[in-house]
Amino acid sequence: MNDTGKFTPVEPTSQDSNNIALPFSAIGLVILTSACWGGNPVAAKYSLFSEETLLGLPPLTVSGIRFAMATLFMIVWCRLLKEPIKLTRGQLVPCFLAGTLLFAQIATFTIGVHLTNSTHTTILINTYIVWILIFEHFFTGNHRITKIQLFGCLLAGASALVTLIIKSSHDNTPTTDQASIVGDMIIIVSALILAIKILFIKASLAKVPSGTIILWHDFIGVLWFIPTALFFELEQLSIEHVNDEVIFGLVYQGIIVGGMCFAVQTMLLKKYSATRIAVFSFLTPLFGISAAAIFRDDPLSSWIFVSLILVASGIYLVNRQQPQ
Repeated sequence: MNDTGKFTPVEPTSQDSNNIALPFSAIGLVILTSACWGGNPVAAKYSLFSEETLLGLPPLTVSGIRFAMATLFMIVWCRLLKEPIKLTRGQLVPCFLAGTLLFAQIATFTIGVHLTNSTHTTILINTYIVWILIFEHFFTGNHRITKIQLFGCLLAGASALVTLIIKSSHDNTPTTDQASIVGDMIIIVSALILAIKILFIKASLAKVPSGTIILWHDFIGVLWFIPTALFFELEQLSIEHVNDEVIFGLVYQGIIVGGMCFAVQTMLLKKYSATRIAVFSFLTPLFGISAAAIFRDDPLSSWIFVSLILVASGIYLVNRQQPQ
């Protein structure tokens, strides 16, 4: 209990975090969020302005609208789960920092998506898993990774290499979107910020309930995005550039990803180590490449099944129950 009498999650010890394996219910939720995140770059492509179609909105505006929707979703979420909406004085700083990290991560992500293609974005954003492994093992102590778990991570990480090979082998195939080195580098920076944000939120759960911190990190992110978008992108805004596809992309990013996915992930972080959860994100490129192939005409190869076998094996090794 905190000083207001509200429920405060108990942070597991380092040993507990290392030994608690994910039950099937948690695995199902993590796979669901991985699938939804896989579709996020594709949805972002539909909502971002394109010179070819003359449809869409500029990156910072898209991010602001996305998390305004997510904030409304989280208000309903907190009401349903009876988690507090008001903050205590001690919760202001963690929520403000979480929202600022959200602004930095989503701004770089959305700009990177705008400059590269859906396939590269899906693969590169999930390099955040490597940063989480490093931070949790060497700095936070929440998860001391074993040799077999490290092998599992490398095995799952090999799936990302396979997906890159899939893309490279079709470089001469005309696609809707083109990749760029600048866009790829911005996405990698976004992945680093994402890892820092996830671990910061996990540490903050000792002070702030999961739904509450996501609600306020969304809202504070919006407060950053609105003035920034008005300053840099006001002249680029036009209702004529918005159609049903743009609206669908915004709703998907805001309600499904910005709301549901963040809320479910943070709820799971209360009990399980970030490493155990993050390793499932190696599945995200598989979902993302499939979505890019279906909706954005990116090439799809049979090698995706090899990638699936690698990532499934790696996830099993990382999440199998360790001897007590």
